[in-house]
Amino acid sequence: MDHGGAISKAVELLELILEDSAVPRNIKNTCRTIIERLNKEGEVEHIRAGAATCILDEFSQDPNLPFHTRAQVWEIASILETVKSPKIKY
Repeated sequence: MDHGGAISKAVELLELILEDSAVPRNIKNTCRTIIERLNKEGEVEHIRAGAATCILDEFSQDPNLPFHTRAQVWEIASILETVKSPKIKY
């Protein structure tokens, strides 16, 4: 999966969380923030993915997060971790 594909897949999974009626509003708001961050133009993909992963890690600890959603969050984080920074040539 290329970087753009990984980001698209992560956004798709975040949108599924938004559709889940069992997910609390504050979690949905955080998902919207992550989607906006992932879709932010003018910023390189690995920076967007890294920022989103940090937010996911932080809110995956939320005790109000349903167990099935926590598994989805870990899946999304794993997908985003495949987005690597470009290799620097010296």
